[in-house]
Amino acid sequence: MAIAEIIIGTVGGALLWLLIGVGLSMLLVKIYDILVFRKFDLQEAMEGNNIAVAIFFSLMLLGIGLVVAATIMSPGAGLVVAIASRSLWTGLLYDILATIGWSIGTSLVATLFFFAFDKVLVPKIKLQEEISKGNIAVGILSGVLYIAVSVVAMAVIMS
Repeated sequence: MAIAEIIIGTVGGALLWLLIGVGLSMLLVKIYDILVFRKFDLQEAMEGNNIAVAIFFSLMLLGIGLVVAATIMSPGAGLVVAIASRSLWTGLLYDILATIGWSIGTSLVATLFFFAFDKVLVPKIKLQEEISKGNIAVGILSGVLYIAVSVVAMAVIMS
């Protein structure tokens, strides 16, 4: 295999994972914006300079990105699948599906913790309403909850 082929393969693989990682992160944030967090709209919040919403969604995006990064860096089973099936494409497909699964699963768990946090730890505060009003403290705390769940998921993925 020529050096040029190795470089092209490496750059191509890096670009593929970059597109998957960033695209998946943005897609999941948009889905949550539309389906889950209905008390505020990301587009309207940005136009209205709502810093709390910006912080919350930025930290959520970072958390999903951390999970995607962990799946890319983990030893993963894709190589084992590729060897067993004698197909690099099968191994790559397995790794892509694992990345999507971990990202969706972790963001769902983080969202469940968000709602549990809302009901159990701060029952006098409605997190979505406070974020929509621009409460920066609530935006930070809620976003960091996503980061915390993501960091734990990273440890699981990479172990």
